[in-house]
Amino acid sequence: LARLRVEGLYERRYVAIGHGRVSELSGKWTNRIGRARDPKLRTVDGRDATDAETRFAVVSVVNGFALLALAPVTGRTHQLRVHAAHAALPLLGDRSYGGPARETMSDGRVLRFDRIALHAARVVLTGDKPLILSAQVPDRLRAWWDALGGDPSAWDQALAHVFAP
Repeated sequence: LARLRVEGLYERRYVAIGHGRVSELSGKWTNRIGRARDPKLRTVDGRDATDAETRFAVVSVVNGFALLALAPVTGRTHQLRVHAAHAALPLLGDRSYGGPARETMSDGRVLRFDRIALHAARVVLTGDKPLILSAQVPDRLRAWWDALGGDPSAWDQALAHVFAP
């Protein structure tokens, strides 16, 4: 696996729900990531920061929430969470990086985000013996997106998103 990663033959694709103001619909987040004051956390330009790159696409936006397709190019600890938060789109349920723990809906219902809205949807190993592993988006994430007013078909778009090299 380490060799495949070094050789660029290991791809990961994630879907996530962020909260905030979308400033770009797609591109690369290239902020260096290092250690935060809390040793369990990471931060942009933190201690011992190293290069990090995440390709992203905003697939759909509804009521201040964004369905994201993410592809880490590098593999830093908490990279996707740190990059999304730095881009003003912290992930639902990610209290460590500024994501909301709950949302009160206009009808008074309260959605509680009891996990981070980040899902590893696909891993592709393209070495000697190609292998594609995929995992269905958890029902809980789909239910949150629906409750927020999101279009259920946006998940298919996010899962099918292809990032140019």
